[in-house]
Amino acid sequence: MFRLCFQGKFVQTRSLAVFHKEIVNLKCLTVNSKLIRHFASHSKGDSEVNRIYYGPLTPQIKAVKVFSLSSSAAGWVAQPIIINEAATIGSTSLLVAICSVVGFFTFVTPILLHQITKKYVTKIDYDSANATYRAITYNFFIAEKQHEFKAEDVVVPEIPGMFTTLVAKGKPLFVEARHFSDPMHYAKMMGYDKPMDFKMGASESSK
Repeated sequence: MFRLCFQGKFVQTRSLAVFHKEIVNLKCLTVNSKLIRHFASHSKGDSEVNRIYYGPLTPQIKAVKVFSLSSSAAGWVAQPIIINEAATIGSTSLLVAICSVVGFFTFVTPILLHQITKKYVTKIDYDSANATYRAITYNFFIAEKQHEFKAEDVVVPEIPGMFTTLVAKGKPLFVEARHFSDPMHYAKMMGYDKPMDFKMGASESSK
């Protein structure tokens, strides 16, 4: 009798242990599946936007613009002092020359530098979900300015202007082909993937 009770208790204890082990395994599988789904969705979201272009002159342009704006601010602050000191000399020609030099470096240089660098694209990101490009340029105060466009929004001018490679939604942009991580994106922007038009011109009307 004692042997049968002991054997039944052993079987019951063993079955409880197996049941507990299955519950633990089920919990682990549930937690692991949640982690897998979490990381899978996270990596999918990250892979939608890719950096396809980086302008190599970005650090130099930023440094030059910072120096230009700093010198302009310093010239703006020191301009009344310089003019006051120059006026004590009593020479009108010297006063005009000093004011011209100070005014040129204070106002003209930052504007001229911005006109040259405002078209330079520092980086381009590609959103594969919407097939949209996002080009980044610097504004006058060195803040990033975004330009979103698609490949069909790009117009390549027949005679490119100064520092202009393409025009996206009316905005002239300057990029360099060799700095694209994937050349196919550059080809798509420039329209190289479109069929070529071999029409040389309108045919002459018959006389």
